[in-house]
Amino acid sequence: MTDRRVRGLLPAARASVAPRTDGYDAFLSYSRDSDGEFAPAFHAQLLDFDRRDGVRDLRIFLDRTGLANNPSLWDSIKHKLERSDYLILLASEGAASSHFVAEEVAWWLDHREPETLLVALTSGKIVWTANKIDKISTTALPAPLAERIDREPKWTDLTRLRQRRRFWRRHPDRATALAELVAPLRGPDVSTEEILSAHIARQGSANLVSRLTITALGVMLAVAIGASGYALREASRANEAVNANAAHLLGATSHVVHQDDPAVAQLLAVEAVERLRDGQTRTALFNAVTANEPADPYLLRTVDVPEETELADVAPTSTGIVGRTDRGDLVRWNPDDGEPAVLRGDRTPFGTVTGSGRPGPFVAGSADGMVVAAVDDLGVTVGRFGPLPEGSTSRQTHLDLPGAAAVALTPDGDTLFIAWHDAVTDRNRIGSMNLAGRDLAVLESDAGSQRPHEQRLAFANKVSTDLAVTSLAVGSSRTLAVADAAAGTLEVRSLDSLEPTGPGTVRLPEDAVPSPSLRYWATLRSDAEGTVVTVHHWADDSVRSASCPVPRAWSAPEVVAIDNETTRALVATDGGLVACEISGKTRLRRTWHMSGIQRTGPPVLVGTDRVAAASDGRIALWSTAGTRGDIPLPRAAGAAAVAAAREPDPATGPAQAGPTAVLATYRAEPTAPASTAVSWSDGTVTIHGRGTVALPDDGEHAGQPLLPVWLDEDRLLLIAPDGSAYQTDRGTTAAHEPGFRSLVAPGLERDGPACATVVSARRAGQHILLVDACSGLHLVDIGLEEPAVHVPGPLGASPRLEPEWTAPGRVAVADDGSTVAVAPRDFSLRVADLDAVARGETDVWTVRGSSVAQVHMIGRAGDPAVPDQLVTLGVDSTVRLRPATAPGRLRSLDLTGTYGDVMAVLPGPNLVARNDGPALAFFDIETGQKVGELATRMYSPSDEVAPSDVHAADGQLLVVQDHGVTTGWTFSDDQMITRACAMAGRTATPKDMPDGVTLTNDPACST
Repeated sequence: MTDRRVRGLLPAARASVAPRTDGYDAFLSYSRDSDGEFAPAFHAQLLDFDRRDGVRDLRIFLDRTGLANNPSLWDSIKHKLERSDYLILLASEGAASSHFVAEEVAWWLDHREPETLLVALTSGKIVWTANKIDKISTTALPAPLAERIDREPKWTDLTRLRQRRRFWRRHPDRATALAELVAPLRGPDVSTEEILSAHIARQGSANLVSRLTITALGVMLAVAIGASGYALREASRANEAVNANAAHLLGATSHVVHQDDPAVAQLLAVEAVERLRDGQTRTALFNAVTANEPADPYLLRTVDVPEETELADVAPTSTGIVGRTDRGDLVRWNPDDGEPAVLRGDRTPFGTVTGSGRPGPFVAGSADGMVVAAVDDLGVTVGRFGPLPEGSTSRQTHLDLPGAAAVALTPDGDTLFIAWHDAVTDRNRIGSMNLAGRDLAVLESDAGSQRPHEQRLAFANKVSTDLAVTSLAVGSSRTLAVADAAAGTLEVRSLDSLEPTGPGTVRLPEDAVPSPSLRYWATLRSDAEGTVVTVHHWADDSVRSASCPVPRAWSAPEVVAIDNETTRALVATDGGLVACEISGKTRLRRTWHMSGIQRTGPPVLVGTDRVAAASDGRIALWSTAGTRGDIPLPRAAGAAAVAAAREPDPATGPAQAGPTAVLATYRAEPTAPASTAVSWSDGTVTIHGRGTVALPDDGEHAGQPLLPVWLDEDRLLLIAPDGSAYQTDRGTTAAHEPGFRSLVAPGLERDGPACATVVSARRAGQHILLVDACSGLHLVDIGLEEPAVHVPGPLGASPRLEPEWTAPGRVAVADDGSTVAVAPRDFSLRVADLDAVARGETDVWTVRGSSVAQVHMIGRAGDPAVPDQLVTLGVDSTVRLRPATAPGRLRSLDLTGTYGDVMAVLPGPNLVARNDGPALAFFDIETGQKVGELATRMYSPSDEVAPSDVHAADGQLLVVQDHGVTTGWTFSDDQMITRACAMAGRTATPKDMPDGVTLTNDPACST
């Protein structure tokens, strides 16, 4: 929870009454219909929360009589409002419809400054769209407040506490919520963190006194009875209590600061979890990692460029990026060194850059980014970061050179190369300038002000060229590549003499984009068949192409960068960036679809696994490390399919909105890479990192959806609805598996043709489990040698199940393969003992509850593979927990708010994901506590997320988006700690710690 109060979102008040210091700190306005029980309890907690020595108690007025019961009390209520410094509004649906709450709020807006109104949301919604309040969707604000809001509101969120009011005093968000509201009542210089720290310190002291008292008694008892074990245990518990208080303070402070300083929030959350792993600290870690706006599985972090600069161009270095701004500033950022550094320019604004053909690059840096040069029409700006050479007097200078077009630097930054057009001679020129050890302030010679600009500059070499230069690059073997992208020509020159060398002028592909070395040039083709990037190597005329799938909702793709190793290409669209692997050295094919920064500026590829982009005064950094990436959709799911889905056919009616997916994953060992396959409802099957599966051309199941099951990490079995099968062998070519149908046919055909359709296929330990339309089970050994063991469904020969592409979530199989749960349509939930099935028994079914829409299975604590509980979504949208294999107590989860389907269950961190509009809301399975949200940024043609869009497998959340399957979100504590440290980009310091907490000698992110 963050410090989210309504401040400055209203027009200036028409009048102002001086606050009364002898009255009330606040007036609590609420609806008795919505919060009649909650408000008095919350009022008592506010009064009791901040009791520090030497600080007066708060006075907060709460009307317990009510204007509704006695309207003549308005004069008395108005008198209380006049004597109050703040108005705290408990916003709710009841408050929005209450005439008397509206009167109190209207009076306050007429007589007080807007920043003295604090909003605490207890139920309902506040929705802000298109820079205005959405009065239809907003259900919690009274009309006087909703009508006067002129910017996006902020509020303190009490919905989690309000929904669980019987337990809210123990809720982990309670202290933060109270501190957010108490802090402004204590004065403008008092922060939420200060109030929170004092409260937790007071709690810690009380607990410590209690523990020490118990310890002392324990010591006395131990002496009396001649044993010290009890005393030592109590002393240990006292230390644990102190450690727990520190961890909770770290977690709560992380909540408070994550809006203003995400890096500190991430560091504090990691410190909290490293000291104590419980619901409060894990919630803080979840929020700190997923708090990017909008969320992106590959976004490491965003940083603000200091001094309100606005980046215009950036270029990669070996460690980060360098850039220039429209104001003449130079910027350097090495993500591993901390925040960006700026050299402020003395020329405002920076001159524009013109010229023929594709522009740029207009900025260049040395390998370490310590020397930077940027070009505009008026000349070149050169700057130095870090230590200056002995005797230097300036970090930055501007070289007047009208017509400047491109710059380059040697890797060590000792030589600058400039290309420009000489207007006097109408010739294109290239010059080199020695920077080693020189003072930037004296780069110009004293040859006289009457001579042309280029003659006054201290060039070491200067030559003419027929190319209208758009790009320069220092290459290996002491060469300088010079390119004219508009004319499509390139030449290689000597780095020392600048004279031509090599093969002479070479032709370049039309509309191509170069690698930083200019050795490779990339082009892009985008049509109904997909988006393809082609890499051209001018030296040997080699060509290599690779698919680079673009999300269907993202348009106008344009290739903007490739790296020198030609392992990645970067495509920019109107909705985000697409990084695609184009290396020909590996069979893996990965793409990364990246968002998280609006109005994306010039993006670049950094190092071997990073992408950076600048927008306004911010820089975003993404990671493409590891084997993660997206599994692209089949071609049938392209833009044409979306258009068809949105345009109904008069003859056939509305079309289906694109294919749905069934996923299968397999991991030979917990630490081994996962094999992931996706089978689409249009009959296409893709394997992550390999590509699309090719079925036999003459196969009778072409176009039919096939159910995927991994036999091992390399072999994928694809099962057709009639029980036939195909198998891959360490690749993407599938052959017909002739004997499989004979293994399952006897059982599949026993209950009649209505049942003889396979609707689900899963790996179940050392078996393959098929479920037919009548809930019948067919267990096949993984070696595909023995006939399937068949157990009829418990409901006879009437079909009650549909294929998983149509009705996902109705079959759940335990990780150890011992249990299957089936939720037949309109019938009670059934659970079967698969071990008993394997022994040939038929009495294996038990009833586990009433009719449900979905069923998921989670494992036992400490051994997640062993089935422990069923998580079900009822037809009434209620989420319940019930034992998986034995009778026991049914428990409903108190999941606050109104949410949609259960999208996934994550057994490791024990989270339930439910859809919440464009986001996923996550709840702790044991407590029902909402631990955070994740914006999935799905681009569904139907604009509504479906259960088939989200899957949980092998510790990851797999999200089926319209461009493919994103496999980047992982929610285990250890992996989230690693991600939080990467996002923070530094180690915690003592200054980051809240009052009362000391940084350990080994900070959590130090390694």
